[in-house]
Amino acid sequence: MTQAHSRWKHVSFYCCIISLSLNISIASGASLPALQAPTIPAVPAGATVPLLDASKTVQLSPHIWMIPGYPNIPIIIGKKAVLVVDTGLGNAAAHVISEEVERLAPGKPVYLTTTHFHPEHAAGFGGFPAGTKLLRPSIQQDELNADKGRMLERFRIHNAEALSNADYGKPELFNGEKTLNLGDVHARIFWAGPAHTYGDTLVYIPEDQALVTGDVVQNLATPTFLGGSIGPEEWLHTLQALAPLKPKLVIPDHSPPGPGEKLIKDEEAFMTALIAETREAKKNGLSEDEAVEKVTTILHAQFPDWTMNPLTGDGIRRAWKKEA
Repeated sequence: MTQAHSRWKHVSFYCCIISLSLNISIASGASLPALQAPTIPAVPAGATVPLLDASKTVQLSPHIWMIPGYPNIPIIIGKKAVLVVDTGLGNAAAHVISEEVERLAPGKPVYLTTTHFHPEHAAGFGGFPAGTKLLRPSIQQDELNADKGRMLERFRIHNAEALSNADYGKPELFNGEKTLNLGDVHARIFWAGPAHTYGDTLVYIPEDQALVTGDVVQNLATPTFLGGSIGPEEWLHTLQALAPLKPKLVIPDHSPPGPGEKLIKDEEAFMTALIAETREAKKNGLSEDEAVEKVTTILHAQFPDWTMNPLTGDGIRRAWKKEA
């Protein structure tokens, strides 16, 4: 394993262990109900989430730069304006992003959107300059309002200082999708369905045939099931909605960018295998715990190069419970 790939696995591991399970349901137009206490994975003592280093910024396509880290921060630059995707973990990380944006595109108006409501993606609005315009879909804002306090407590385990003045901003809300004209490039910000969370938001840049996927599509990393009752069937349906875009480039948040169509197909294949093997296990009389153990072993064998995070087992449990 190369040093770079090992580092990405390290970041992906910390992404999954500091997140928590939500217990919420969203109906169209309905408010979120009260949430129950989640089951929290064990956290290694003394671990610290790494922040961002703008010296590692790379250009991925004619209009897209990315600060790699926790999480990856895509920056889409047009002749008239800039779109930043995600804030980093708190205001200090966002300040790093803001300085890099000013270096890359001095003086241009800045738009900001967030792929989902978890703190390393959405809690650093205070680090952006005055005048930054925050855009967020209503479904993501509803999820944020329902669970931001409890999620903040879990992320503070690793970096309390970074989140001491967490700021989610006051967004302009939209339903479904919103397209920005940044000058010579456009950014389509849209909600395609539930996956990692209920409010997962993606960004498609047609001129560069690039798709920013948040946690919905990763690169050689298994899905992290956190969104309440969202199971692999719902996640697979969302992936299938993305396939017609046929992006050349996918930019995930916790793994390296990669070939777009392939990464979407790979994730579809993983989710399909998880569902099929879980159905088979239950059909053969395996208990829920036995199914998790058996299906995890099978998936390890079928996808040997993938990072398997602890919360993938939650997806197996959800698929097992759904089967009659």
